Amino acid sequence: MESPSLKEQGYLPRRYMVAIMAFLGMVCNYMLRVNINLTIVAMVKGDPNASQNNNSAKEICNYTDSGCHGEEQEGEFQWDAFTQSLITSSFFMGYLWTQVPGGRIAELFGARRVFGGALTAASFLTLLIPFTARPNAAPLIANRILLGISEGATFPSTHALLSTWSPPKERSTLSTIIYAGSQAGTVVAYPLSSALITSLGWESVFYVQSCITLVWCFAWFMLVADSPYVDTKITAAEKKYIITAIGDTKDRKPPPVPLRAALTSLPFWAILFSNMGNNWGFFTLLTEMPLYMSTMLLQDIKSNALLNALPYLGMWIFSLVISKVGDTLIQKNIASTGVVRKTANTISQLGPAACLIGITFLHCDRTSTIALFTLATTLQGGIYTGFLINHIDIAPNFAGTLFGITNALGTIPSWVGPITTGALTKNQQTFEQWNKVFYIASGIYMANAFFYLAFSSGEVQPWNHIAEPVGAARTKSASVAKDTTQTKHRAISDSIYDVYVVTPHAAAYVNSAYKH
Repeated sequence: MESPSLKEQGYLPRRYMVAIMAFLGMVCNYMLRVNINLTIVAMVKGDPNASQNNNSAKEICNYTDSGCHGEEQEGEFQWDAFTQSLITSSFFMGYLWTQVPGGRIAELFGARRVFGGALTAASFLTLLIPFTARPNAAPLIANRILLGISEGATFPSTHALLSTWSPPKERSTLSTIIYAGSQAGTVVAYPLSSALITSLGWESVFYVQSCITLVWCFAWFMLVADSPYVDTKITAAEKKYIITAIGDTKDRKPPPVPLRAALTSLPFWAILFSNMGNNWGFFTLLTEMPLYMSTMLLQDIKSNALLNALPYLGMWIFSLVISKVGDTLIQKNIASTGVVRKTANTISQLGPAACLIGITFLHCDRTSTIALFTLATTLQGGIYTGFLINHIDIAPNFAGTLFGITNALGTIPSWVGPITTGALTKNQQTFEQWNKVFYIASGIYMANAFFYLAFSSGEVQPWNHIAEPVGAARTKSASVAKDTTQTKHRAISDSIYDVYVVTPHAAAYVNSAYKH
């Protein structure tokens, strides 16, 4: 079925309004997540021994300057490097635990409540950061763990939201609009945090960004519905289009999760391995790029917030471009969903792998190294058209739960990658040791890319639907014609029954037979 005209959909289709609101939510989500990475530089007192590790690079490269090191801002906390890393990484200690329950709760009770509630809680926790930081580091670490717990449900819940709002041929575009907010949030967070620190002090970063998020939360609950079935502002034409396009791949009442079937499915494992492998490489880039610039190129890009945000701006733009190309290929039947997913994923994994290998040959070339780091991060934008949306392709009924599983396990390399880098480079800040870091990340990128190429799928898997008893299946087959006629009428407008349903998902839990 072709998409209705913009006029028939009220000029701004509701599914795109939902995606834009979710995008802004992801911007806030990532602002609250990453603001500590830059702000902590202004919170702690400078380390007088920080320049000792630069001797090796200075001797090899014959640098005559000190890179872009600016004047250090003296903070108020005496935290050593280990404590600082514990503060910034403690977020993931909590983030791991709410992935699966967050996805399942969103499937059962609606993604609107889960996503909005998670960011509301995260906003209040962020408001408390200046107060929890002052006694000692322990309360701040506890706060960051709670922040991770609250935000852990955000990504799985948006997957559940997409499974009810996104027609298959627009899935890449809608998912990329939403998830590109994570890159946009990073792009916004660094310059905004830098400006606030300079003008109002480091505490203002947490006050201002949490208040911005609370404003978004209010708008989210006012404007967004869980699905086209319960949205009171959607036009009849758009509602019919979405419901018809999704078809019977998505049940209104979430069935029990077929965990055994999912765990023995190679397409599911392809997504899982890609998530884990990608996170190893991505967080190596995210956390270690500034360190490499500082210790090996003597160019501390953390002192330049705009330059630090540049790779994520590239990733954001590229993700929007590749998603539009992917959906166009699917809509015009030039390529199947599976081919588009495999192609985008290959670009997002093999591209950064090649860039990291290239960096091992550059060593002292600052400009080329920054360019390759930026390109490696930019090409990661393909994940939103690759493995990251693939859960909805293979099992739309369980997209939130499956995303929770893969993202929870994918969080592990987010810790292990940086820890491995630290072990390899501790007291050994040499190009040879850093080359090992890049070789490992490149190897993992390539391994998960080839596994995904071999075993991923763009088709709905048989276990997406719970098997019915033979008698029930025959009865269902005999009444297909009748049900089809009734469904057409229900797709155009709500039945009288639905009009009086107050709880958003109440209609989904009542057998349709009781509506007549």
